[in-house]
Amino acid sequence: ARIGQNGVVQQLDHYQSDVRQGFIRAMAYSSKSENGKAKASDTTYASRLCTSCSQPNRFNADCSGIDCNRSEGKVLILATVHDTFPRPSAQKYFWLSFADLETAAAFRAQVALHNPKDLPISMEYLDRDSFDVIDRAGRALATMIKFLGPFSSVVSQLWAFKLRVEALPFEGAPLWVDKLLHTTNFLFPSTLPKRLMEAGKEMDHHVSLQIGEFGDDNMSRFLDRMQAFTRSHGPSKVVVHECAQSEAASLTAFRFVAAPAFRTWCVGEGVQGFSVDYALPNEFAGNPPPLAQKPLRRMRYSHFGCNVVHEDLAFSKGVDTKKAKMELKGSVERNCHGKLPAEHGHGIEYHAPPETQERWRAMDPLNVMNPGIGGLSAGYKYEQTSN
Repeated sequence: ARIGQNGVVQQLDHYQSDVRQGFIRAMAYSSKSENGKAKASDTTYASRLCTSCSQPNRFNADCSGIDCNRSEGKVLILATVHDTFPRPSAQKYFWLSFADLETAAAFRAQVALHNPKDLPISMEYLDRDSFDVIDRAGRALATMIKFLGPFSSVVSQLWAFKLRVEALPFEGAPLWVDKLLHTTNFLFPSTLPKRLMEAGKEMDHHVSLQIGEFGDDNMSRFLDRMQAFTRSHGPSKVVVHECAQSEAASLTAFRFVAAPAFRTWCVGEGVQGFSVDYALPNEFAGNPPPLAQKPLRRMRYSHFGCNVVHEDLAFSKGVDTKKAKMELKGSVERNCHGKLPAEHGHGIEYHAPPETQERWRAMDPLNVMNPGIGGLSAGYKYEQTSN
């Protein structure tokens, strides 16, 4: 729904004629039905991933799609309709370690994104700083997620308790839990199996990989390409560890806790930091943009297939982190032709491109839904305010 020019709530139900007798029922057909015709997923996404182009695959300021897509609160989303996809008949899990980012990027292009039919289910990249910080400050949370799952109600309740403690009206309360987690981290076992921990210390670039068989022998083709790649580059450049099904939870947990582990590490070490996420074009998979002020730690982890990167950067106290953040943003956009942010909202921190701002204005002409985002005015009907 949205608020129109006259201040009246307008329903924007693109599937109104399809859904009958409550939206927990199956979608019905009618004379005006778009069921089976309207897009309920990005049907060109797989092809774009495998094409070398100057445009990022997905980013927050993308104006394509109907109003609910990347609306950042300018419309009220009550329900969405999505395509469903078949489960794989078989799955395999791998941990790959690379000597350098160039070899990892070559694997991405030559093996993982070779063609749209053989794409992996999941492919997550971590650099050495990410590996070290997660192991030093993320074991407690990773242990819970490993055994309970990332969406367990127990994990949710414990996280909510952490937030309640941080909100207490006492000096230092926002730091108590993270200081405790940092101090007691050694009491918890390593999240990854021993051989993967050793690989993490021997090489600086790692990929957690999950592939599946979807009925046309795609998994065999992927494995053949991976075997040929590792054979041609040799063990000094790439090492592949196949993981058992029972170890898959360890891989998921280790990557899942990257962001909270960074906060715990910063609090425990008494330093400051910031986080960003940005999308890079397929053709750019090299080293991260340099900064004038060298950070103490620069965690770089990404959704390796779509080239969406998360960075957590730690600095000594006294460094202007706002300046460093804007420097990184400019470098990503200017030198790498990337887009920032990629997944998280623009909020009041980032200015959205003009075409995105105009799209939001059309969605919310009165500016009463999430005013002030993306560099727009927070005033009624987008009038400029004195603040």
